[in-house]
Amino acid sequence: MRLLQAARMAAWRLGWRLRARRAGGLKVGDTFPDFSLRDVHGTVHRLSDRAETWYTVLWFTNFCDDCRARSPLLEELRREAGQRFRILAVSILGKDDPLPRQVAPSCGFPLLLDPDDIVALKLGLPHPPGTCPLHNLFMVSSSGTVLYRGHLSAMGNGEFKSLWTRLLQQGAEQPSSGRARR
Repeated sequence: MRLLQAARMAAWRLGWRLRARRAGGLKVGDTFPDFSLRDVHGTVHRLSDRAETWYTVLWFTNFCDDCRARSPLLEELRREAGQRFRILAVSILGKDDPLPRQVAPSCGFPLLLDPDDIVALKLGLPHPPGTCPLHNLFMVSSSGTVLYRGHLSAMGNGEFKSLWTRLLQQGAEQPSSGRARR
């Protein structure tokens, strides 16, 4: 029985990238559905919270070494941007995994728990359990529009900083009425 289960999981992992590319999930220009999740302290966070924020960065992570290495960059850029950007890290690790609670104190942004992977499944982002979705980084405008989707680990720090700066410049050029929450 275990051998059969292991074989099924191996086959699923082999084809997940192809399925993810075909399914596509949420695309740039689509509206990101609102959701609410609790952080490691039990506080509920909704995507639609914080009307003064121009952009929300959603980062779905399993806190692998590469993801943890990117956390300080995200915090640095968030600090520089002030209230214009908000980062929500979404842990896709299981309910009993201690890693999110261990990592949370080093994050300067909320670390939300989604052990059942509800948000990623709602978005059509299939991935093997315990791994990041193919598209694990979304930048969402205050109106809920997806402005960017990609994989954080696939971007160099310079490329990510350039994208961040470009979004800040675009937000500064928009009238404040264009940043109202839905």
